[in-house]
Amino acid sequence: MEENNINNQEEEQVKEELKFSFSAFLKSLLTYFKTLVNIRDEVDFQGSVDAIRKDIDFKGVNVWILGASIVIASIGLNVNSTAVIIGAMLISPLMGPIVGVGLSVGINDFKMLIRSLKSLGTAVVISVIISALYFLITPFGEVQSELIARTRPTLLDVMVAVFGGIALIVAKTQRGTVASVIFGVAIATALMPPLCTAGYGLANGNWSFFFGAFYLFLINSVFIALSTWIIVKYLKFPLATYINPERQKRVKRYILVISLLIIVPSGFTFWNTIQESIFENNAERFVVENFEFEGTWINKKDITYSDKEEPSKIEVYLMGDIISKKEEEKIAKKLSDYELDNVELKVHQFKDKSDEIAGKLTAEVKSGILEELYEKKEKLLNDKDATIEFLEDALLKFKSDTIPYNAVANEMIVQYPNVSNMAFAKAVSTNFGGKQDTIPTFYIHWKASVELDAIEQEKIAIEKWLKVRLNDKNVKVVNY
Repeated sequence: MEENNINNQEEEQVKEELKFSFSAFLKSLLTYFKTLVNIRDEVDFQGSVDAIRKDIDFKGVNVWILGASIVIASIGLNVNSTAVIIGAMLISPLMGPIVGVGLSVGINDFKMLIRSLKSLGTAVVISVIISALYFLITPFGEVQSELIARTRPTLLDVMVAVFGGIALIVAKTQRGTVASVIFGVAIATALMPPLCTAGYGLANGNWSFFFGAFYLFLINSVFIALSTWIIVKYLKFPLATYINPERQKRVKRYILVISLLIIVPSGFTFWNTIQESIFENNAERFVVENFEFEGTWINKKDITYSDKEEPSKIEVYLMGDIISKKEEEKIAKKLSDYELDNVELKVHQFKDKSDEIAGKLTAEVKSGILEELYEKKEKLLNDKDATIEFLEDALLKFKSDTIPYNAVANEMIVQYPNVSNMAFAKAVSTNFGGKQDTIPTFYIHWKASVELDAIEQEKIAIEKWLKVRLNDKNVKVVNY
């Protein structure tokens, strides 16, 4: 009994030690984490406020820099150059008044808030007007992908603005501001390109572009300012003026309402973007998996997503063998298997004789077919030309490498009766200095009765004759 009590006491002691050890580990881990994420120790309150206040006003140098960045961004959007657009974002001074708005609300500085809003409004008006003028006079009117990308803001853009704003204000509040963070936020949040896109919409009367781009700029501006306000409150910046708690609650409510009003439309856009992406993936899979027929191939496909009451469309243009109407209906029934319920499927083939289909085939397919046929024919002709050229070279080489041996032998007997035997070969010679040549060589055997002097004379004569006869100055004659 006493032994059991001792064992129980030992077990309790071990449990207490383990409990203490685990508790100590959690405390040390929590302490380490607090140290890791702590940003309060290095805060330069007065220096941060002074630096942000200095960047608020738009006058003198800032106006010139703003104008230059507007033109650069507009050119980048016009020619679809990402590198040029990034350059414009890096030199744009738009971030100053936006951060000023967040800081002034956070420290209750009403005068700074007025200055910030005034500067931001001035910068926005200047940016839109200059970019609109640029797009009015530019000779390039085609809509590029960089322009389109700024017209449909989503919830992801809100997140970029929030976390970009947090990174920016945290960097600005520390002693020794991290310049790379400021440049990175300028690129990520992209304040200048949406304003220039709004200018494009204004210049061309494209209001969907104007409002879409301006909404993206509004998202970036509001949520950078909101992030600034949150961090300023978290770091407990000294207040410029004190307000009663009731008014402070009212300010917070205003901020919450404004944030919700701005964020809700982007949520709908984000949802539509996801739905469109899902539809396009399902439609692509449907076409690939259901239009595989021997002797038939897809020349073109058009996938059109609609988020309105009218159905989305999948149009497939087929070449080759005709598939039956029954087969078309069978394929259409499979749409629901790919979550493509409210979708209109159209299959265009050459069997369609109606004016409408013929017109579509002429307008939308004919150019593609002709281009494809032209490319194939051109490739085939190029291949044939290359083959002919190769064969001509080979034939020329063959002709040059071949001599009329029998004819030469018969002529040799008539002209030089002292020759008793003749052989022909190509002799390869080298000077051991990198030069190598192939020489046509005739080996002549003379009758025993012919004297040496006569042999040498006839050898020289035969060599001259063969050079003229074969039109080859490299011909050699050798005795054997």
